[in-house]
Amino acid sequence: MIAAQQRKAVFLLHQEGMGVRELSRRLGLSRKAVRRIIATKGEWPSGKRRDKHALDPELLRRLYDECSGWIQRVHEKLAEEHHVTVPYPTLTRTLRALGISTPREQRCARVPDEPGAEMQHECAKGN
Repeated sequence: MIAAQQRKAVFLLHQEGMGVRELSRRLGLSRKAVRRIIATKGEWPSGKRRDKHALDPELLRRLYDECSGWIQRVHEKLAEEHHVTVPYPTLTRTLRALGISTPREQRCARVPDEPGAEMQHECAKGN
């Protein structure tokens, strides 16, 4: 990340007539970085990022119920029926964030092992 003061210096030096190649060489920046700084007029780029995929929570709930919790099928239905293309990891993250998909219950309960609580008995064999 290029510091705000360095960004301002690049822009001011460019305004005074220094070329991109010279700025790049003197400040140790790539020419591409210098061009970007000049294009933004030395201002700090906005750090906010908006979601690329706006998914309707009600639609996701309805599809999740229709598909009996099969998220892969929800992903397919979104693409086929609703023409919404969203990466699968984004869909699963969104479902978890909305509280729609929850982790499945474990098949068996965890029982702590206690030494000596259960002993193995061997059958006596007649020799």
